[in-house]
Amino acid sequence: MSLRFRLSLLLALLTLAAMALFAILEYQLFTRSQLEQLELVLERDLERAQTLFSNPLLGASLTGLKERGFIQQFVNSSGQVVIPPNTTDVLPSVESIRIEKVGEQNMLLAQTVWLSQTGASLGTIRVALDVSSTLSARRILRASLALSSLIIASLTVLSGLWLLNRALKPLRNLAGEARQIDPARPRMAVYRGPQDEVADLALALNGALSSIRERQEAERASLAEIAHELAAPLSLVAGHLSSLQNQLKDSRLDAAKDAADELLYTSQDLLTLARGELEQDPDFKICDLVEVLEKLSRAYPGVTLQAPETARVAGNPDRLMQMVRNLVRNAVQACGSAEKVRLELKQRAEQFELKVIDEGDGIAPEDLTKIFDRFFTKRGGVGVGLSVARRIAQQYGGDINAESSPGLGTTFTVFLPSFDSITES
Repeated sequence: MSLRFRLSLLLALLTLAAMALFAILEYQLFTRSQLEQLELVLERDLERAQTLFSNPLLGASLTGLKERGFIQQFVNSSGQVVIPPNTTDVLPSVESIRIEKVGEQNMLLAQTVWLSQTGASLGTIRVALDVSSTLSARRILRASLALSSLIIASLTVLSGLWLLNRALKPLRNLAGEARQIDPARPRMAVYRGPQDEVADLALALNGALSSIRERQEAERASLAEIAHELAAPLSLVAGHLSSLQNQLKDSRLDAAKDAADELLYTSQDLLTLARGELEQDPDFKICDLVEVLEKLSRAYPGVTLQAPETARVAGNPDRLMQMVRNLVRNAVQACGSAEKVRLELKQRAEQFELKVIDEGDGIAPEDLTKIFDRFFTKRGGVGVGLSVARRIAQQYGGDINAESSPGLGTTFTVFLPSFDSITES
């Protein structure tokens, strides 16, 4: 559930609640004021009738109300209507002013004591006022308040949503900027909006990105220095071991030469990362992937190769060699023998598929999704070879995936677009 949806829902609920509360309060105030006015009229009429009966005034009327639907009765202690005479329908006796149903009409009833001139109680003076029109006015008022509240609430919600959408636009833009940030090459997010909390967020984000860039630059500088310090002596050692191999046939020299080469290749991967070469624009050349594979198979005697006569791709031969070598090195390490590794290159539609297949112990399912993460390793080492290989493939418009079953070996598949498909597009 998005923030905009939650805020919109909250705005709608608050607006509806506020309008409902306003309508209820308005209705209650109106009905109370209306009832108080009617009660006051009846109370005054009762006081007038009581006063005039106790102190008669020539020509005065017992009631001051001439409204239609008004009834006044003088009821004796026996419950019979004395005034007006010959009245059989007696108004109900009530202790306080209230509305009751009398026949088919809703009447507001009130009464007071009927006193004689000597102060003796003769019965009660009862009055009733037809309030059907009043109750009808209340129903009309309720409907009007409900309709007006709904209209006002709808307009308020629509206006609020428009304002909310405008207020959240800088935040959405900032989120879009953040989603487009490449962790390998973080750039500053561009914020366009008022100086408010979102501006503080953008400032904090850019501060974090700046710190990340500084940290990356420091790590790359340190990594480059280490890789450079390793590469120089390792190249010298590998060269001397190669010369000794030509003069002496000793398995220990072969093992030392292989170890020196592995360290030299690892230092090259580290130097590639340190220089940020995988984040730079790739160097495209027309090269034959088969030639790269044949050269690599000679460097790893025992690795079998199945490939067509030629496979033209767009890429740097040195980078492609580094990519495939890292995959083959990983496969040989997994098997412990180059004879258990084979390379198969096929063309499918507009791309080439290179499979590096080993007969090793395989990769656990929980590790299969992590093997291309930088510095992830299960067999020792630095853990950068597969990460570098995949990034090189992606630089040239391809990718690498891995399939493995424990005990059944692993297959790495490299996808690279053919040069012909690139030129045609």
